[in-house]
Amino acid sequence: MRKIILGELKKIEKEERVIILYAVEAGSRAWGYQTDESDYDVRFIYIREVTAYLNLQETKDVIIKSTHDSIEFSGWDLSKALKLLRKSNPSLMEWLTNENVYRELSVIKNIRELGDMTFSPASCLIHYNQMAKRNIEKYLNEDTKDLKKWMTIIRPWLACKWIEEFQTFPPNGVNEMIYHININEGMKDTISSMIRARVNGKEVPNPIVRNFEDYIRNDLLIMNGTLENLHMDDSFQWGHINETFITILEDVWGMHLYGKER
Repeated sequence: MRKIILGELKKIEKEERVIILYAVEAGSRAWGYQTDESDYDVRFIYIREVTAYLNLQETKDVIIKSTHDSIEFSGWDLSKALKLLRKSNPSLMEWLTNENVYRELSVIKNIRELGDMTFSPASCLIHYNQMAKRNIEKYLNEDTKDLKKWMTIIRPWLACKWIEEFQTFPPNGVNEMIYHININEGMKDTISSMIRARVNGKEVPNPIVRNFEDYIRNDLLIMNGTLENLHMDDSFQWGHINETFITILEDVWGMHLYGKER
């Protein structure tokens, strides 16, 4: 499948006249609870020729392709990615993992360094907390046994626990978060058994799931006290964002852009 995905990325470059700087697996295959039937969710960052950024008309900054039955491609223009990174966008920061990478040009190190500087524990904690709450209300009234839906609650909840404890951006892998986060061993065993059941297409006894639901609901309520005292920081200066953008343009296209200090 990797060979197919790399081939499709080359096709996208040719059709869209872009260079793909970075491509990575997202979704359940990145998070560690995929099944054999799980689709491939490929996310990428691309760059256009310099002249595309000099036009007065707006240029599309998203590419979405479904070129294969089980593969979905979704990419953001570098300019969009950097704007979102300034706001510590969790979705983009998930892409910038070192795991499950299909393609990575050397300039990605600049973006990762920028992500380290712009990371906001407050905004990411709020994002994952709201995601967990939203998915509880959306899914648990339907079918509590559906482990795929449960994963959409467990993952953001664990991300919240990680950020609270370590003040860093969480890894994508659910098992890695379980291993490092300070929660009781019984709860870790419950989550691990749910993941194994999900991967193997089995079910978890309803009483176990019900008890776990009560635990997460209560924990998210306790977390509300932390959220009320958070300070959202959106003060990261544009200068570094713009400098990174220009540096990557120069490196990729092999030119010097007038006006940038060296």
